Amino acid sequence: MFQRILVPLDGLQGSERAIAVAARIARACSGTIVFIRVEPLAAEVGTFAAGLDGTIAMKAEVEAAEKVLADAGGYLEAMMIAYADDLAGLETEMDLATGAASPTIFSAAGLEEVDLIVMSSHGKTGLKRWIRGSVAQQAVLHSPVPVLVLKEHGMAFPAPEAAHPIRILVTLDGSALSEAALEPAVQLLAAWTTPQVQGELHLLRVVDLPPPSGKFGSLAFVPDSLLEETRQEAETYMNAVADRLRAGPMAGTGLTITSSVAFSTDVAGTILKQAESAELTGGYSLIAMATHGRSGLKRLVMGSVTEHVLGATMLPLLIVRPSATEVKGGEEGTTTTAVPSAVEGQTWVGLL
Repeated sequence: MFQRILVPLDGLQGSERAIAVAARIARACSGTIVFIRVEPLAAEVGTFAAGLDGTIAMKAEVEAAEKVLADAGGYLEAMMIAYADDLAGLETEMDLATGAASPTIFSAAGLEEVDLIVMSSHGKTGLKRWIRGSVAQQAVLHSPVPVLVLKEHGMAFPAPEAAHPIRILVTLDGSALSEAALEPAVQLLAAWTTPQVQGELHLLRVVDLPPPSGKFGSLAFVPDSLLEETRQEAETYMNAVADRLRAGPMAGTGLTITSSVAFSTDVAGTILKQAESAELTGGYSLIAMATHGRSGLKRLVMGSVTEHVLGATMLPLLIVRPSATEVKGGEEGTTTTAVPSAVEGQTWVGLL
């Protein structure tokens, strides 16, 4: 369960949305919340300290840093007072740091031995996103623990006393790496539900079809028999995953588990469509997905689905980055289903 939860606050009102959500998770898990405020590194003093010797310049830098940290500490204390009702009875800690936001937060997650990061994404674009809104995107590649991202203007996580069930959509691509999101999703679902509020975990497997090709953009020919064979293989895999969950993490929880398989040339778009279309039946409370944590060319080719969903969805998103050991084992023992193309030797694999 989530015993230690890290909540980054950047001084903007949008980031404070994570406080109430983290408090509800911590209360359900009897956990501790660690609030962290990261301030940018102080500017070089030399540019405005001409004529000053090194001792005076260094003293000015130290005093400036102390003031920044003091202001940051005052801000966190003010947040504790402002959200006193949400935090009542919970153990809380404060962490102050200077540096670049993303690496400092993820480093603190390791040092503080947290199990979950809950944060708000401001959804900025351009320069503002580069400065303040990139932490959530960096979580796809670098976070050592699961990250629950809340959209500033997106859907709120429903209260446990809500009449409809808490429903989490977990995306799978057939590989062991994508399954890294399963256990954290089950833990979050178990923590969020009550005897009065049911919980449902829905597993979605999107099989990636060949992209449009040819003069008129028609799909490459895939025989119906091959599609049916692929569907059966994918459904067998999904049923096996569901059975493992029922016998393992979900045993005795009373949670419901369902699954479905879809075919698409647009994996991220299909995930988003499935999540949005469910609004007709009560809607999903959250999407959970693992990232392969690749960088460079492999990320551009195979690792953009999580980032696409993160940028487009208004639902809360639980991002789980597999450990280095899981990545190595998953890539060596992948079970991903592929649909062969009409071109010999090529396959299209639905990787997240």
